[in-house]
Amino acid sequence: MKRVLSSIGIGAATVDTILPKTQLKPGETVEVTVELEGGDSDQEITAIYFALLTQVDDDDVVLDQFQLNESFTLATGESRTTTTDITVPRSTPLTQDGQQVWLKTGLDVKWAVDPTDKDTIEIVPDAYLNALLDALNKLGFTTSHIGIEETPWLDRRQFLQKFEFTPDGDQWPDLDGVTVMPVLRGEDLRVFMEIDECESAEHLTDQDYDKQEVSITFDTTNLDIIRRRLKSTIEAHTHV
Repeated sequence: MKRVLSSIGIGAATVDTILPKTQLKPGETVEVTVELEGGDSDQEITAIYFALLTQVDDDDVVLDQFQLNESFTLATGESRTTTTDITVPRSTPLTQDGQQVWLKTGLDVKWAVDPTDKDTIEIVPDAYLNALLDALNKLGFTTSHIGIEETPWLDRRQFLQKFEFTPDGDQWPDLDGVTVMPVLRGEDLRVFMEIDECESAEHLTDQDYDKQEVSITFDTTNLDIIRRRLKSTIEAHTHV
C-alpha cells in the first residue's frame, strides 16, 4: 500500500534546493545545495532536474534547464544532500514591476509523481545595467514602465526586457519619452534605444511623434562615460 501511495505523491520523497542568497545578477554563477528526503518507501531516482523560468504574457518561459543524471535509490526516510552550480543566463529579466523569476527543481522518480520544489529569485542589475539605469536617472529620466518584448529579429534571444522612461520636461522639452532594451553580452552591453520626440505645434503632421531607433554599445561600466554617450546620442537624434 505504501508503494501505491508513493506513486500518487502521498508519503513520497521530497526535494528542496537551498540557494546561498536570494538576490542574483544576470550572468552570475552560484553553488546550490539540494536536500532530498526519502518517503514511506524506497524510491528509484533516475535524475535531478532544474529549470529557471520567467513569465512572458502570462506564459511560463524556460530561460535555462539541465539535469544531473544521478541514478540511485532513495531509501525510506533517508536524507541525502548534493550540490551543483546554477548559472543565471544573461538574458534573465530583472524582477521589477511585477516580473517574476523562479528556479524549479524536480526528481525524476520511476513509476511515481515527480516531487518538485520552487524557489523565487530576485534578479538585480549587474554593473553594466546599474550604470545604464543610473545614467538615465541622472540625465533627468524617470522609469515609467518595465515590460517584455519578443525579439524574433535578434539572434538567440526570445525576448528583451524593455525599460520606458519619461523625461523631465524642463531638461528635455522636445522629448515624449525614451525606451531602452539592454543586451548583456559578458564583455559589453548593447542597448537598443528608441527616442520619441514630441514635435512643436507648427511642425505637426499626420504623425505627432518622431521616433528614432539607435543602437549603442558600452564596453565600460563608468557612469560618467555612459551618461555622456547617452546624452550626446539623444541630442543627436532630437530636432531642436
